[in-house]
Amino acid sequence: MNLGRIVRVIPFGFLVPGLAAQMSQQSPPSPERGARQSSRPSQTQPQVVLKQFSLLSGISVDVSPDWVEREQMPLPPSPRLAPFAPQVTFLEFMALENPRMHSALRIATTTNPFLGGDEVALDVQMHSAAGSGNGLADFLFYFFFSPPRDCLDGGSEAYKKAKRQAESPDQSAVSPDLSIRTDCKHPPTLAGFYSGQVSPGVLFQVTNGVGRAGGIYPEFYLTPMEKVEANGLTFYVFEAQGRIPLDLATVNHFNLPDEMQGTQADFFWAVGAPSPFPFFRDPQRKNVPVIQVAYAGIGLGPDRRDIFMRLLRQVRSP
Repeated sequence: MNLGRIVRVIPFGFLVPGLAAQMSQQSPPSPERGARQSSRPSQTQPQVVLKQFSLLSGISVDVSPDWVEREQMPLPPSPRLAPFAPQVTFLEFMALENPRMHSALRIATTTNPFLGGDEVALDVQMHSAAGSGNGLADFLFYFFFSPPRDCLDGGSEAYKKAKRQAESPDQSAVSPDLSIRTDCKHPPTLAGFYSGQVSPGVLFQVTNGVGRAGGIYPEFYLTPMEKVEANGLTFYVFEAQGRIPLDLATVNHFNLPDEMQGTQADFFWAVGAPSPFPFFRDPQRKNVPVIQVAYAGIGLGPDRRDIFMRLLRQVRSP
C-alpha cells in the first residue's frame, strides 16, 4: 500500500504566481471619531498560504490551497499491467488534484531505469512511438493515468480465456496471434477523465508468442525535451499534447464546464534527481532514487506549460 505523507500549511508574505492563493483581507477597523483617514494606500502585503505535501522520503511540493490529495492508492503499476510495463519500481506515490483548475498532479520516487544512458538516449526513448512500451505515452498509461481496475480485470480475463482456447489441443500447433481490446467505462472523476484521454481502453495481445498489454493511444504531439534546474534538482521535461478536441458528450460525462468543449488535454512528465542527474553509477551516490512528476490539464499552449513549470520549481528534496 502507499506510504504515508505529511501535509503542512505554510504562510508566506509574498506571492508565487500561479500557485499561491491570496487570503481574503479583513476590512480595516472603522476610524475613531475625529480621526482622519489617511489617503496613502495600505502598505500591508497580502498574506499567502501554501500547502506543503510531503513524501516520507522528504520530497515535497508547495501548492495553493486549491490542491487536495486523492485517497491513498497502491503503488503503480497495476498488477494487470506490471508484467508489460517499463522496468521501474515505485517507492512512493502521491496523487493531487485541483478541481477548480481541472488539473491533476502525480509525484513519485522510483528506482532509476535510466542508468547507463544519457540525455540523448532519454530524449529518443521518450519520443518513441506510442505503444513501443517505453515512450512518454506508455509511462503515462502504465504509471500515472491507468485504466480503471474493473476494466483491466475484465480485459485480462477475456485475454486469458481467448489464450486458453487458442492453446487447446484441437487448435493448430502453431500458436496464433491474439488481440483483445477492452474499452473502458471511465468514472466521472478527474482521474477517470485523464485516464480516458491517455487511452480509452486496454489492448491485450499475443504476437509471435509474446504477450503484452498496452494502451489504445490517440494521437499526441510530443514537444522537444527541456532541461530544468531548480532547488538543487535536475529535471528533464516532456509534453504530450492531445490532438482530439473534447466533444459535448465527454464534457457532460465528466462534469466539465461547457466552455471546455473543443479544448484538448495536455500532459507533462518530468524525471529528476539531485544534480547531477544519475545517468551513471557514482560510488559516492549509490542507488539514488529519481523523482517522477506528472501533470495533466485542459487546454494547450503556453498557459499549461507555465503552470507545470511553476509547480515543478516548487518540488524540493531534503
